[in-house]
Amino acid sequence: MADSSAANSKDTSQLNCKKFKIHPLLKKIMRQILIFIVSLSIVVGVFVFIIYTMYEKFFMPVDPGNDTPITIEVPMGTSVNGIAKILYENKLIRNTGAFKLMVDLSDKANDMQAGKYELSQNMTLNEIIDELMTGQVSVTTVLATIREGDDIRKIASRLVNEYNMNFTEEEFIKEARNIEKYENDFPFLKTIPEERRKLEFPMEGYLFPDTYYFFADSTPERIIRTLLSEFEDSFSSEMQQKADEMGMTMDEVVILASIIQNEAKPEEFTKVSAVFHNRLRIGMPLQADATINYILPDREVNQVNLTTEDTKIQSPYNTYLVEKLPIGPISSPGLEAMEAVLNPYEEYMNEDEPMLYYVLIDPEIGLHAFNSTYEAHIRDKNKYQANWE
Repeated sequence: MADSSAANSKDTSQLNCKKFKIHPLLKKIMRQILIFIVSLSIVVGVFVFIIYTMYEKFFMPVDPGNDTPITIEVPMGTSVNGIAKILYENKLIRNTGAFKLMVDLSDKANDMQAGKYELSQNMTLNEIIDELMTGQVSVTTVLATIREGDDIRKIASRLVNEYNMNFTEEEFIKEARNIEKYENDFPFLKTIPEERRKLEFPMEGYLFPDTYYFFADSTPERIIRTLLSEFEDSFSSEMQQKADEMGMTMDEVVILASIIQNEAKPEEFTKVSAVFHNRLRIGMPLQADATINYILPDREVNQVNLTTEDTKIQSPYNTYLVEKLPIGPISSPGLEAMEAVLNPYEEYMNEDEPMLYYVLIDPEIGLHAFNSTYEAHIRDKNKYQANWE
């Protein structure tokens, strides 16, 4: 009896196992779902970890538990780059790039003011930005924009006539001629060739265009120092390295960029850069109209139709006569124009068929037609010339 009962129990157990056996296909699906869930969890976990790590490294307060006041001063004329540098040097932010990004996202760049501030390491980036909008300034401030493509005379005129600065155009121009006064504090000025130091504006091209806060009673010297400092911060070591690789000096980059700035719209900077590089490589004059406009008696005029007499003006800036770069910059180029010099449009740099010519399509549009042959260039010139009248 006992043996029979045990046998029945064994049979029942086997039946139950067979009854609850999982189908192989279902088992495979469940395994795949489990693998997907585990993989997704890992991906999400890694993503969250990366985001948190980036936030902790770049965006978190420097020291959340430290509310010790740190006094900083933001001088008049300081750009967003300059403010970021001041904050970083005082250990109030973790990263200058993160600060500039937050300023851009908050759209508060034009609301920050010069002045003295008490900040602390436990403040968030937003709190710091908000605080920089409340500075107590004892002197009236001026928000002044130096535009890309302005030369020194235009900068002087803009500061005096548009922003009512407390000096004359002549005083600013006189100060801008005095390179010896600044070259010890800005060593890059020492690389300017000796031959240009004898000309009217040896520092042409280095007064960096940007939007600045100035005290209304700022002197020409204070403004010039601010613009030179911004140039120094903007021309990066990476740009210098690229220039070295291309066999160009900083001064040559600024010269070519100043021409490109006045010859084309930003969307065509790299294409015009390619044309100029191609011409320089084969010893062909740049024939850039912008350099003629620079030496015309009235520099406010930006003529489209230059005369033959205009192109024959004897000047080291006249690129119709010199078979290389002019003696110096013709304006203050922006960062985009300088980067275009270092990164010309590769498609136009083909040595078998390099682009050597461009002609203005329409002054209202501002774009150009590019060609590799003189014959095609003349056809386009005849085609579009009526638009210039």
